[in-house]
Formats: sequence, structure tokens, C-alpha cells
Amino acid sequence: MSNGDQLVLMYCKTGDEPQLELHTINHNVYRLNTQGDIVWQVQRDDSNHPPGWWDELHRQARAEGLDGAREPFAEFLIEYADGSNNKTPMETLPLIDMWVPGCRIWLRGSAYQQYTLDPDTGIAKNVTKWPVRPW
Repeated sequence: MSNGDQLVLMYCKTGDEPQLELHTINHNVYRLNTQGDIVWQVQRDDSNHPPGWWDELHRQARAEGLDGAREPFAEFLIEYADGSNNKTPMETLPLIDMWVPGCRIWLRGSAYQQYTLDPDTGIAKNVTKWPVRPW
């Protein structure tokens, strides 16, 4: 970020990652200051979904023997003011994305969910249209 802070998404796609606590895996985006201290840990705003949506996901996961629904954010997408973004069609996840004022930060989540992230507050607003239709 322009002041030296970093937005960090903690996610491993290999399947070899250690099992993290349920809250941590579902809130896996952080803002770190230049000293590496946590400024915020992402908070989800799923108010565009029906009440009890997360409870139902947790219920289904527990019925399968899990401790709850594990739905981490999987990647950032930076959308610039001119509509362009930081990805090309063949690109995989870059290690570093460049944020500039006026960008929109998209977080793509598991279960086909899309969020926009406010880098100042750490609130990720779910903007997925309901009902979810996988592509």
C-alpha cells in the first residue's frame, strides 16, 4: 500500500498446509504495518445472503464430520480505476499485487463467493448474487 502496509492472504493450494483453527481459515486476510504488526484481520459481511446462511454451511460440514465450514479466501484480484486488473488469462496467482488509491480489491472465496475488500477497515463485503450458481 502507499504507506508501506501490506495486505496478506494466507492460503495454500497444495493440500499440504497444516490444519488451521476454523476462525483463522475463514478470516485469512490481514493488513500488516511496516513493522509486521497486524492492523486488522478480515471480517466478512454476508448481509446480502439469507439469515442463517453461514449456520447452514456449518451444519452441513459438521454432518460430514468436520468442525465447521472451511471457506477461506483463495485469491486477490486488483481492479484498477480504468477497469483493467492485475491478471492475464493464463496467469496464476502472483506473489505480489500492486495496489494504488482508487483500486477495487476483490477477494475470491471458496463456494463461488466474491467479496470486495475495504483496505482501511478490513471488511469484506459479499457481493455474490443469490442464489449462487456455480460456473
